[in-house]
Amino acid sequence: MAPVLLGSKLDWKYETIPNNVSCLAYRKQQCRFSRGKCLGGSTSINFMMYTRGNPKDFDDLNISGWAWEDVKPYFLKYEGLQDMEKLPKSSIPYHNTTGTMKVEFFTDSKNPWHPRIVEGFKQLKFPFNPDVNAQSKVGVTQVLGFVYDNLRMSTARGYLARDDVNRVLKVAKWTRCTGVIINDDNTAQGVTVIQGLFERKRKIYARKEVILSAGAIGTPQILMLSGIGPAEHLKEMNITVKADLPVGENMTDHLLPLVFVKVKDYSEIAENLNISGITSVKKLLQICNPISNCLTDVSAFMNSNCYDFENRQLRNDSAECEVATLQFIHAYIARFSISLDIFAKLFQRGTDLNDAVVNQLQALSWDYAFITVTPAILQPYSQGYVRLASTDPLATPAIFPNFLSDERDLEEMVRAITLIEHLMDTPPFKKQNASVVRLELPGCPDYASDRVGYWRCYSRHMTHTVYHAVGTAALGRALDARLRVRGVRALRVADLSAAPRLPRANTAATAIAIGERAADFILEDNAK
Repeated sequence: MAPVLLGSKLDWKYETIPNNVSCLAYRKQQCRFSRGKCLGGSTSINFMMYTRGNPKDFDDLNISGWAWEDVKPYFLKYEGLQDMEKLPKSSIPYHNTTGTMKVEFFTDSKNPWHPRIVEGFKQLKFPFNPDVNAQSKVGVTQVLGFVYDNLRMSTARGYLARDDVNRVLKVAKWTRCTGVIINDDNTAQGVTVIQGLFERKRKIYARKEVILSAGAIGTPQILMLSGIGPAEHLKEMNITVKADLPVGENMTDHLLPLVFVKVKDYSEIAENLNISGITSVKKLLQICNPISNCLTDVSAFMNSNCYDFENRQLRNDSAECEVATLQFIHAYIARFSISLDIFAKLFQRGTDLNDAVVNQLQALSWDYAFITVTPAILQPYSQGYVRLASTDPLATPAIFPNFLSDERDLEEMVRAITLIEHLMDTPPFKKQNASVVRLELPGCPDYASDRVGYWRCYSRHMTHTVYHAVGTAALGRALDARLRVRGVRALRVADLSAAPRLPRANTAATAIAIGERAADFILEDNAK
C-alpha cells in the first residue's frame, strides 16, 4: 500500500523546478519530491527497506568522527533484529537484536516471481547474498524491512510510542516550524511556529539548544528563513544574514529510470476476478498481502564496471566490484490493478506520471501484470539545490533536483536498462514471455533502428527519484563534525540534510543513525 500513501494527504508532495532534460513524462515535467507529513516522517510512508550501504560511504568523507567504525555503533544501537536465526552465523557481528527499531524479513508474499527474479539474476552470475548489511554488499538478496509483527516500524512507533519517551517528551502536532530565533550574539534561543487550524503564531524558547530535524528540504528552508545560508541569496530575499553558509547547495538524490516489465499474472484470483464494486477491491488486495511488499524486498546490488556486457555475467574479481553503483528494486502490479479509472487515478497520484503514459499502462493492465524493475544510481554525479521561493514560511521552497544534468548518469541508466534486457533473456523470464514495455514517448527514436537512442530518450522521460535527497546542510560545509551549525551557537541539525553524500543504500537507516549520533553529541556537550 506504500504507493497509495505517495501523493496522499500524508505527503508534502513538494513540486520541483524542471530542467527540461529529465522527468519529461510526468505532470508539469517535474519529479515530485514525496516526504512524510505525519508523525514518523517519511518512515511512515516509505517502502520500509533496511539497508545500510558500504563502509566507504563514510570512510571517504574524511571527516573526523564520521568514519565507518565511528558510525557503525549507532546503526547497531537502534537495530532490533528479529530474524537472526534466518541469517548465517557470519552475520552476527553486524547486527543487534535489542534496539528500539525492530527489523525483520517481510512476510512471504507467495508470489512466484520472487524466486524467479532471484534465479534470473543468478543466471547473470550475481551471487545470492543472504545479508547485504554484513561483509559483502553486492549480489541479489532479500532485504530486511522496518517491520515488526506484520506492521510498519516507523520511527513514530519505534521511538515516540515508547512509555519512557511519552513521559518526558511533548510532541506538538499540527504545528509547523517557521524559523529559528537568533539573538544579536548569533545564539539560537528558540523557534517560531504556526500552530493549529487557525494558524496561531507562537514562539517556543529553548533552555539549552535548538535541534532541526525537518529533512533535506525542510531544514534548509528553515535555516534560510532564519538568515543562515548563501549570503547573496538571502540578500536577494531581504533576509538579514546571520551566517553565510552553503545551505541548500550540493543536493543529490538516488535517481532511476522507471522500467515496466509485462508478465502473465500468477494469481488465480486475478484470473477469476469479477470487476464489480467493493468486492473487486477486496480481491485485488488479496492478490498482494500489503505488508509483504510484493517483490520490493528482492533487491540486487552491483558495480556496473564489473559487468561483462558481452558475456552477460557479473564479475567479482577486484575490490572495486564490492562497491555497488546500482541497486535494482522491484515491485509487482497485479493484472487489472490499474485497469479501472479509479485504480488508474490512484496509480497516477502515487507516481505523478502524465496521462499519456498512464493510459498506455492502463490499456496493457487488462491483459498483463507488471513488474517494475527500477535500477537506482547509487552515487549520481548530477547535483541540485534548494532555495527560498518566498519569505512566506508556508510557501514551498524552490527545489531544483537537476537530474541527468551530468551525462554520466544517463550513460549509467542505459547500462542498467541493457542489463534488464539481458534479464529478460534468462530462462525464468523467457519461460514466462516477460518483456520490457517500450512506451511511446514524444521525440524518442524508433527502438528497432536506434536502441541506445531510444533508451537514452526513455530515461530522460521516465526519470524517477527514490526520495533520498541529502546534503543540503552538510557536515564539513554548513555543519561542524558534531552537527552544529557553523557560526551560530546552540543550533544543531539531525537529519539527512547533514549527510555530505548519498549512502549506497536506502537512506532511512542512515537517517536514524544520524539521529542517534546527534543524541550522544547533545548529551556529551551538555555534560560539559
